[in-house]
Amino acid sequence: MKSIFFKLPEEKREKIIRACLREFGTRDYEKAALDRIVEAAGISKGGLYEYISSKEELYLFAVELSYSRLYEYLHDKLDRAGKTLPADILDRFAVVSRAAIDFYVEHPEMIGIIVKTAHIDDALLADKVRGVFDLHFSGIFDSAGAEGLASPKERVVELLKWILVKTRNDFLKEMSSGSDTPTVVAKYIDEWDFMLAVLRRGIYAK
Repeated sequence: MKSIFFKLPEEKREKIIRACLREFGTRDYEKAALDRIVEAAGISKGGLYEYISSKEELYLFAVELSYSRLYEYLHDKLDRAGKTLPADILDRFAVVSRAAIDFYVEHPEMIGIIVKTAHIDDALLADKVRGVFDLHFSGIFDSAGAEGLASPKERVVELLKWILVKTRNDFLKEMSSGSDTPTVVAKYIDEWDFMLAVLRRGIYAK
């Protein structure tokens, strides 16, 4: 995003952001249209291009914003509770997965856009989106402790990343399908608890 975008009045900036999240969250990237974004935001297409260089730049901004708000929510929640991220990697995974569920329940506007990141035809863009996720994921898990692990920490982190992405996408698809929210939440908390119990028996040295 061009620097002028961040100098806009907050109300106008947030209106554009909401329009972006709605468009990219309800349609795959290739089918999303800037025309619908400018109509929803109440600006001209030429006006939008004063703030962006391309549709791809706007999309990556929306993806980055979604992940940033997710992890800001996690840290804010810990701060309010007077806690910090656990050192143990599985305890940290448990905290992050539970906070993610709470975030998506409280911020349903973020669900669609992250669901859609799993369906990008453009391989180069898909790599950039994965890079955004990987950066935020690493920011959480790189500092986790490796004490007692039976396998190299890097391999354990990759396994946790795969599990988190798989279960997150399944959870968000159910949430976006209109299923009963408490039922979906309870189902996935139970699933994460099961996986954590299995992992505890498998990734630590005996």
